[in-house]
Amino acid sequence: MRKKSKNNQLIGVPAYWKNADIYLKGGNNTVKLGKNIFMHNTKIKLFGSATLELDDGVYMEGCTFMIKDSHVHIGRNTEMMKVGIYAYGKSHLDIGANSTLTGEYDLKDGAEVTAQKLWCTWPPLVAAKGGKITMGDCGLADTVIYNTDYHPIYDYSGKRINEDKDVVIEDNVWVGRKTTVLKGVHLGNGCILGFGCIVSKDVPPHCIVAGQPARVVKENVVWDISEEICPKELFPLKDNADADAFFKYSRGRGMQELIREHKNTWMPYNYFRAWWAVARSK
Repeated sequence: MRKKSKNNQLIGVPAYWKNADIYLKGGNNTVKLGKNIFMHNTKIKLFGSATLELDDGVYMEGCTFMIKDSHVHIGRNTEMMKVGIYAYGKSHLDIGANSTLTGEYDLKDGAEVTAQKLWCTWPPLVAAKGGKITMGDCGLADTVIYNTDYHPIYDYSGKRINEDKDVVIEDNVWVGRKTTVLKGVHLGNGCILGFGCIVSKDVPPHCIVAGQPARVVKENVVWDISEEICPKELFPLKDNADADAFFKYSRGRGMQELIREHKNTWMPYNYFRAWWAVARSK
């Protein structure tokens, strides 16, 4: 753990820490660590005017953070496996509590990506350049979500013809594998995206879409992660359908159990290592 230059703050120490590093370069960087943080094979790098907030009970395994002039917040009890977060240019990433993350999150030019709660299986790619990607309680597989084409295209008069457009994903959306969600799309509550579809237009609530480009193939459907719940209990359809069932069976062992399993790091030793790393960098 290294701390350089002035006006950098490191608040808190992980409960478990192995093969991990926090590197602060430039000034006005802040890292806030809550209680019972589990950090293994994880690299955190802040490059100036950056803030990283990890709430209580965040679990990180094989993660990379690269943050410059931006803010990243990860909610309590979130589990992160092989996650890459790259935030630059006054961007903002906010992941809600009790999420399960993998994949890559790439933010540039003041982008804003927020999620109330995410459940990720295969690694998704969430990429924003300016504008917003807003997600509720939903699940992502190896999905690609863009709110931008990245490179501008102009007509002969000099007018840009491919402006960035916000993406909205509502609660309890089931995103199938190998799916691409393009800029400007709004996915309605409880909709289902079929395997490999390319979504370029809004999707109504409680329907199934499939194909390239995606089209509605079934309407008035609901879904649940468990086969034990009677489908009739999920009707009538509601705009504010509860997505808690989506995560009811996905949560594994609790954070305290994981820390007990790996209790080979003595907490006072972590404090000493953090103090010594900061002291020798001055």
